[in-house]
Amino acid sequence: MDISVAAWSLNRSFRAEENPLALIDFAKLVKDDFDVDAVELYSGFFASRDSSYLADLKQAIADAGSRAVHVSVDGHGDLGSADEDERRAVGMPSFRANTGGKAGVSEDTIAACIRSFKDLAAEGEKRGVSVLIENHGGISGDPDLIVRIMQEVGSPNVGTCPDFGNTPDDTRYEFLERIMPYAKILHAKFHEFGDDGEETRIDAKRCLDIARAAGFDGYCSIEFEGKENQPEGVRKSVALLRKYL
Repeated sequence: MDISVAAWSLNRSFRAEENPLALIDFAKLVKDDFDVDAVELYSGFFASRDSSYLADLKQAIADAGSRAVHVSVDGHGDLGSADEDERRAVGMPSFRANTGGKAGVSEDTIAACIRSFKDLAAEGEKRGVSVLIENHGGISGDPDLIVRIMQEVGSPNVGTCPDFGNTPDDTRYEFLERIMPYAKILHAKFHEFGDDGEETRIDAKRCLDIARAAGFDGYCSIEFEGKENQPEGVRKSVALLRKYL
C-alpha cells in the first residue's frame, strides 16, 4: 500500500479569504512539506474545467514529481459528463461519486442509484476509469446497500472507497469488512492524535489489517478532518500510516 494526501485535508487553506491555497500548487506543497508523492484532488477546488487549466494542473503535478490518484466529487449534478472530463484531463484512474438518498432511502431511490452507476460503469469501461462509492451517507450509509450496488452493477469499473471515519464508532470495523473486498482506494480519515501518535478514536492498524485481509494494495489517501492545525494533522497522519505500512 502507498500513501496519498487528499486536498480536503487542507480545506481551510483552500477556502481562506486571504491568500487561499490553489489546487495547482497542491502537489508541490504535499511533496515538499509531507514527503508524499501522490495526491487526491477535490472537485470543489478546481479553478476551472477549461482544457488549458487542466493541462496546467496536470503539468504542475508532474513537475512536482507527483501523481494524481483520485478525485472526490461533490456538488455537481451531472457526474457522467463534467466531472468525467475533469478526471480524464488530469489523468486519474478513479473518481468518487455520491450515491444520493440523503433525503430518504427507499426501494425507488436504491433502484435509481443502481441504474445511475450502471450508466457510469458503462462510460468508465470505455475509458478505463473506475467510479467509486464511499461510505458517505444516504444510501451509502448502509454497507449492505453498497454491496448490493456492487453486485447488481457487476462491473470491474465500479468499486468502493472505504472511509475509516464515516461510520458509527460501534460498527466501524464490521462496516469496513463488508465493503473492503471492492476497494480501489481508501480514505484514511483521522481527527485527533494522542501523545503516542495513535488516532484517539480510530484504530488505524485494525483498519489497515482489514484492508490487507481483503487483498487491498492501493493508495491510502489521507483525509485529516481534525480541529487542530491542518498541516500538522497531515504530518501526524502520514507518520501513523507509515508506522503500520
